[in-house]
Amino acid sequence: MNPTDLKIIQQCDLNLLLSLAILIEEQSVSKSADRLDISQPAMSQNLKKLRTMFDDPLFVKQGQGIRATSKALRLYGSLTEWLQMSDRLISQTAFDPMESHGVIRIAFMDDLTQSMIPIMLDKILTFAPNVELEFVHKPRDVFSLLESGEIDIAAAGTDTPPANIHGRHISTDNYCAAYSLTHPLAKIAQPTLAQIFAYDTAEYSASNLVEQEITQLALQNQLQRKITFATGSFLVLLQGLLSGKHVGFLPQRVLNSEKWRSQLKGVVLTELPQLDSTLYWHARVHKDPLIQWFKDQCLDIVSQLQLQSGNS
Repeated sequence: MNPTDLKIIQQCDLNLLLSLAILIEEQSVSKSADRLDISQPAMSQNLKKLRTMFDDPLFVKQGQGIRATSKALRLYGSLTEWLQMSDRLISQTAFDPMESHGVIRIAFMDDLTQSMIPIMLDKILTFAPNVELEFVHKPRDVFSLLESGEIDIAAAGTDTPPANIHGRHISTDNYCAAYSLTHPLAKIAQPTLAQIFAYDTAEYSASNLVEQEITQLALQNQLQRKITFATGSFLVLLQGLLSGKHVGFLPQRVLNSEKWRSQLKGVVLTELPQLDSTLYWHARVHKDPLIQWFKDQCLDIVSQLQLQSGNS
């Protein structure tokens, strides 16, 4: 390292860089101060020094919080790499899930949770027996719960997240209009959209993206969607469809499953684009080895399930 680089590092308070990373993750001066266990005025002073250091405002006011500028976001990748390297250098220990304790709070789509639970619990019992899982009912807006820390990781429809939310694509699904074998549509080989929307429909209220697409599809075709049954539980939705009155809108993977393909019938809505699902987590846990280990296990389980579905 040349003398000039050494001089620059000597003059820099490296704690300021830690403050910058936390401010980008939290998008709030007060939350960042709480996380670093310093006073809010001290954090504000750090932000002032950072603005001078980088000759950029770094953040602008947004509602009750702050929003990172494009320059701050560009710096974040390098900051996280530096923090991870520092952590490895200081700790000098490899992460071992067997030695880990804690609670992981997760919110997944119900049908995905049902498929994943047996494999997930087996992995936890085998590799991380001291870790607890808390399943939280999936809300419409997972981002707000990730930002507040009420959940650690979530699977949901792909949306544009805030800058402090990370994501990994987990699946791409066709969606079907689904109904029971006793529903009048079951007698039609290939029902049209007009025939589908002629009947009462059910809404899965925990889905903020798919249901909007379904309603928009009806409007685009000058059809009216009549929703007379709504639930935030995917299992309740499926059971409700068995009554034979409603049409629901489900990922094709559900109708391909052994449990439901003998009880429900459906038709792929080719007019809809394929819809993606994403695994999300907050930047504050992006360097948490337990959450990252669990995230990797979830991705591995999803891959296993997709492979099994492709072979069935």
